[in-house]
Amino acid sequence: MTTSSEPPSEGPDEQGILVESFLSGEGFDPDPFQLEAFAALDSGRNLLVSAPTGSGKTLVGEYAAYRSLAGGGRCFYTTPIKALSNQKFRQFRERFGPENVGLLTGDHSIDADAPIVVMTTEVLRNMIYGSSSALHDLDCVVMDEIHYLGDRSRGVVWEEIILTLDPTVRLVGLSATLSNTDELGDWISEIRGDTAVVLSDHRPVPLAHMLYTRGDLVPVRAAAEHRRRSRTGYHDERVAGRQRAQWAKRQDVIEHLDDEGLLPAIYFVFSRAGCDGAVAQMRRARLRLTTGDEARRIGAHVDAACAQVPQQDLQALDFQAFRAGLVSGIAAHHAGMLPLFRTVVEELFSAGLIKVVFATETLALGIHMPARAVVLEKTTKFNGDTHTMLTASEYSQITGRAGRRGIDTKGTAVVLEQADLDLEALSALVDTPRFPLISAFAPDYSMAVNLVEQLGVDEATSLIGRSFAQFQTDRTLVSRSRAIEQRAEERDRMRASLIEAGGDEGLDAYMAVRTELSRLERRAEKATRDDRLSAVRAAMLKQTAGSVITVGRKRFGMVATVLQVRTDIQSDPALLCLTDTGWTGWLRQHDFAAPPIPVGRVDLPKGRRKLDGRAKRALVQRMEHLRGKAKGRMKNTGGKHQRKDPRITAARRALRENPLHDDPRIDKLARLHERWARADADVAALEAEIDADADSLARRFRRIVELLVDLGYLDTIEGTLRATDAGRLLAGVHTEQDLFVAECLRRGVWEGLDPAGLAAVIATVVAHPRTESAVREPSDETLRQALSETSRVAEEVAAIERSHKLPATPDLDAGLAPVLHHWVSGGALSSILAASWQEGVELTAGDFVRSARLVIDVLAQVGQVAEPELARNARSAVGSLRRGVVLDHMT
Repeated sequence: MTTSSEPPSEGPDEQGILVESFLSGEGFDPDPFQLEAFAALDSGRNLLVSAPTGSGKTLVGEYAAYRSLAGGGRCFYTTPIKALSNQKFRQFRERFGPENVGLLTGDHSIDADAPIVVMTTEVLRNMIYGSSSALHDLDCVVMDEIHYLGDRSRGVVWEEIILTLDPTVRLVGLSATLSNTDELGDWISEIRGDTAVVLSDHRPVPLAHMLYTRGDLVPVRAAAEHRRRSRTGYHDERVAGRQRAQWAKRQDVIEHLDDEGLLPAIYFVFSRAGCDGAVAQMRRARLRLTTGDEARRIGAHVDAACAQVPQQDLQALDFQAFRAGLVSGIAAHHAGMLPLFRTVVEELFSAGLIKVVFATETLALGIHMPARAVVLEKTTKFNGDTHTMLTASEYSQITGRAGRRGIDTKGTAVVLEQADLDLEALSALVDTPRFPLISAFAPDYSMAVNLVEQLGVDEATSLIGRSFAQFQTDRTLVSRSRAIEQRAEERDRMRASLIEAGGDEGLDAYMAVRTELSRLERRAEKATRDDRLSAVRAAMLKQTAGSVITVGRKRFGMVATVLQVRTDIQSDPALLCLTDTGWTGWLRQHDFAAPPIPVGRVDLPKGRRKLDGRAKRALVQRMEHLRGKAKGRMKNTGGKHQRKDPRITAARRALRENPLHDDPRIDKLARLHERWARADADVAALEAEIDADADSLARRFRRIVELLVDLGYLDTIEGTLRATDAGRLLAGVHTEQDLFVAECLRRGVWEGLDPAGLAAVIATVVAHPRTESAVREPSDETLRQALSETSRVAEEVAAIERSHKLPATPDLDAGLAPVLHHWVSGGALSSILAASWQEGVELTAGDFVRSARLVIDVLAQVGQVAEPELARNARSAVGSLRRGVVLDHMT
């Protein structure tokens, strides 16, 4: 940028000059929404901007920083991730001058006293709770990607800042397009005062949504409309029908995009292994997208960037394969990669040297890496449990990467045709550029101590009640109250009709007995069913190969020979059987109408798991004479597992003796009464929901305070609830397991551990790998004892939380303990990755670095709040962790 790094000082009549000075050298005219936002900032208001990805809303944040610099104040620019903070730091230094811009990410502190400081959101939250002196002359806070407020794991931090930041500091929020921006703006106005809301749906670079089908690109809306008109298949040859859908080859897609002039492209695969596999696939196909000059520039860049990485580590990371892909213009980008490698990919792609990046959805979150086109291989992704359709927000974030302002006349989002593609659902995503922001706010322990200490318990509770989560809940209460009124009116009309038909209090009593009888009968049926399954399971576990057992189901036959028994899953064993009908397959407990009874044995031939036809026929013949015996055994067990409940007998007798039982109107009256009872129950349930939601967060906060008082983190001092020494320790711990970490520190569980042991035990708290087998116990006795004590504390904390009706601390995972111990002890990356797989831990270089940084974050906090010796070991562990690939290479 050529804008002057020293803006003119601002006066009341110089706002237009300030904007003009800021925009000089931009090379384009600002959009109307940007000018509207500038005017709102000039008027001194808070600001919320909601605009599409790539529309230029970041320019508004830069102007806010420019204004603060002009007025002699300070501006903090927050981002959700360290990588984005580093990127903004570099951009801002170029724009405003190195002397005016600092960086705070937890990993790095560079010129923290500068007028403009870029930081991660958590850093600002911690500064507020720590009453940092850096906040004293703060003029403005810009929260980039403020829609992260809805993130389940980290969104609470955004709300904490909005709620607790000094009200004299102006807030600027930059968001993707939301369907409830006005609601968010109303809440910010309620919390922080007058807030301007600026909305824009305009993309400076138009976006075309296309379907890649049979080697051609077709507009998504046209394809969806054609399918609606022709449910049996498309007649347009360019639009393939469901029956003719073909899986597009990646190489064909890329070559088509290249022919159409649609590179560079980001190709979303939604799987780390899929991304790496795609790059390998393109290399095997010898696909090259770069010129000789581009290849030389790429090689020089990657070699320089990775020069400081030890050669042994580069070999472990298969650096040569990574480099070869880059040189051909193709790369992967996902969280499992080494952060340095991801940075290299981002830099080369932004420079236009990399032509195709195979990426997971993490690339769509914040990093400035626009492309001419984006490709979605699928519109579904695995959420940990099942494959689900992309949400409107996910689709918007991903496709928003297409189209580079000032370079492209349009962006292109390409979805590949698949046999199971729901075109109407895809069309709905295209037509839903906005998505609702739902608060994920919930109070935690460290927050509670900080708020009570700063505000007092009453004001802190009130503050929690003013969260966006409670604001959204309260807004629904009006419509829900209206629904209660309508249902209550229906209930009252039903009651009037019931009385008119002859119903009275006597009918209420009769129906109460009838309802109770139904409940008891259902309960007895379930108990009988459970007893039967338990008996079946027990009988199945007693069987061995060669047993001939009763089956008694028409589908399978009368008897069966057990070929194999699976008892590794005790709750649902399985028997591989050959039945007397010749059917072979696995039978589980639900396949038996009654417990299987042995009626004989047969000798199985060798290779019994794969019986040929002759062996099967021989076994079936041997079972024939056992059928009669099986029938007798099954008759003798009929009704054996049926439970009897005297309450059922009493209820049936009470119904028969009631005068209404023989009343000819009883069936009609019962139907009317059941309808009225359902309506009455609906009203009661809705009222209970409203009562629970009306003050839900405040109630949870009060439970947290009660727990903290019970554990001694809060105590009444001179008539006021205040933080104790233990409470001040907890106030300095910011992790999802804050209470648990504080308890371990208080109890001295980690005292005596060396730096490597301390890193290992912290890893069990914050790092959760995918573990396929049990992790071996460490040989070091001190570490083994500390891990055992840590696990015991976790169980005790979880029990205390449950007793206060609070979510319990999650189970620990020791999978990365030996990995972190080895690294802090000086181990090489290659040996760590190899050893982790031997331990049954699926670990990539990126996973290792990310886990190491999580451990570093907690260790740094321990180094601030723990007793001197433990604090020294924590700081030493941080120093030992921050070497090699764990170092942040982005600054």
